[in-house]
Amino acid sequence: MVPRSIRRRTLTAVLACVTAALATASSTGCERTQPETPAWVESLPEQQTRSYHTQQSRAGVVEWELWGETAERFPDRSELELHGVRMIFYRDGEQDAVLTSERGTVDEHTHRTTARGNVVVVSANGRRLESEILHWDPQRRRIHTDAFVRFTDGDQIVTGYGMETDPDLADLVIERQVEGELPAESGGSEASGGGR
Repeated sequence: MVPRSIRRRTLTAVLACVTAALATASSTGCERTQPETPAWVESLPEQQTRSYHTQQSRAGVVEWELWGETAERFPDRSELELHGVRMIFYRDGEQDAVLTSERGTVDEHTHRTTARGNVVVVSANGRRLESEILHWDPQRRRIHTDAFVRFTDGDQIVTGYGMETDPDLADLVIERQVEGELPAESGGSEASGGGR
């Protein structure tokens, strides 16, 4: 038979261990931690707008206008995501060219715009430029891309990779893998042959 004093000491030791374990569990396991935000929640826009419109003017004359059927603003980003993009370029107050695309982004501070998905630019004189991605730099008034482009002027068709032009597609340069020949009036000397 175990003496009563030993049993009491053993029980006290067990109680002390249980109390310590509970204290540890309550100090670590019961702390309120902020649950992690799921990735899909972070990818949701914080604001959605229908019929987005912005423009840039100089000395009271509109230089370009940009529309989106919808616009989405995301946290910690200066760019808006646009769907159903339409952009009109003007020269001396007259419409110079129209750009359309499935979607795009516009930086609200710099107004740099990227159009994506079936991008088409049609100038006032009927020239046509097609690509999957085009960038607009409003400071330089230039459209550019590193992607594949197809340029049509009447019955002339030129394709290649890497391109820069003004909005009316008159000063167009295609950089590499050029097929076809640009019209003589275009400034695209680098695109005047089938060079690869």
